[in-house]
Amino acid sequence: MLIKFPSALILLFSVQSAASLSLFHIAREDVKASADYTQDDLFKSTILNVTNTYRKQHNATALKWNDTLADFAEDWSKKCNFEHSGGPNGENLSSGYPNASQSIIAWGHERVDYDFKKGEFDHETGHFTQLVWKKTSSVGCGRTECDGEGEGKAPGWFVVCEYYPRGNVVGNFVENVQEQVPEEEQPEGPSDPDVPEQEPDAPKECPQGGDCSAGTRLGLNGQALEKVTMCMIVRYP
Repeated sequence: MLIKFPSALILLFSVQSAASLSLFHIAREDVKASADYTQDDLFKSTILNVTNTYRKQHNATALKWNDTLADFAEDWSKKCNFEHSGGPNGENLSSGYPNASQSIIAWGHERVDYDFKKGEFDHETGHFTQLVWKKTSSVGCGRTECDGEGEGKAPGWFVVCEYYPRGNVVGNFVENVQEQVPEEEQPEGPSDPDVPEQEPDAPKECPQGGDCSAGTRLGLNGQALEKVTMCMIVRYP
């Protein structure tokens, strides 16, 4: 039985991390899992198509699938802890979206808030900048259906993507994160119909009602920077 409560914002704690973790847990009736979560080949192709469409729009070449990265991502997703692994690669997390496509689109949507001219890391756009980072060449992702029960646990399908070489390196944003280019100037690659050419107006929080955590910001020595606050927003219908 679903008990309804008012929305609540709970500050949990500060963590030594380069990511601002936000959790949006939406209680809902069980629904049939999307095929791009349950079928390995479809999950892989969806991740690549959506990711590389964003990269194409921002003048970055397509990423290749890396099985080693995917194995690492899968192992971390199975823990169902909505936090960064602290591994050696770039990493994006999302949880609670209805399908794999929307998990990636949530990261890409952050481009509406990114200051391309300033060219610096921002906690609210860290997924996007890793997604289109030009020097990144491969990606591997994993996913696990989690129950979201317990402090810090991921709700719904927990998606973890690992990137190599990792992005979000301080001092390298201007050359690696570029504004959208006209279609005729874009590199070759897929054009997934789910990825918008222009972003609709939407709140700055993760769109489509899902969950996400910001990508990692690195210093020139590869160390994560800044102490940030983790928070949880629990929403009940």
